[in-house]
Amino acid sequence: MRRAWRPSRPKPSAGEAGGESTLPVPGAAELLEMLSGSPWAIVTSGDRSFVEARFAAEGLPLPAVRVYGSDVEHAKPAPDCFALAASRLGVDTSACLVVEDAPAGIRAAVAAGCTVIGLTTTHSEESLRQAHLCVASLAEVRSLLIGQELVVSP
Repeated sequence: MRRAWRPSRPKPSAGEAGGESTLPVPGAAELLEMLSGSPWAIVTSGDRSFVEARFAAEGLPLPAVRVYGSDVEHAKPAPDCFALAASRLGVDTSACLVVEDAPAGIRAAVAAGCTVIGLTTTHSEESLRQAHLCVASLAEVRSLLIGQELVVSP
């Protein structure tokens, strides 16, 4: 079975692109490096130019499949964005694992039929309770993926 791995919103940088500042989520570079041989997508409500500038500023890779809120008629919490990403990856949403840090994104991914890991870096575990599992870090996501043999550690 082909699986699609999607860190939904790793906040990669604390630079000045777009005049805004976001703090990095520790472990983003390592997770994305590990995913380099796997199909994955980014699904975000963020602005296309802002997100692309952030990833570039940190030297983080962007996947071939990118879905922004402006790409769908109904953005998060509607499931449209995750359904579109799965379609572009050529997989069913049930084969997708979503890493999401926001309640609206978790609702959207669950409604789309994805398996969801809630990342408690920006919201409490209680507010992410619709996720199938919650973790505190991207390092934990990496460990889960390796432990379940869903990806091969570099």
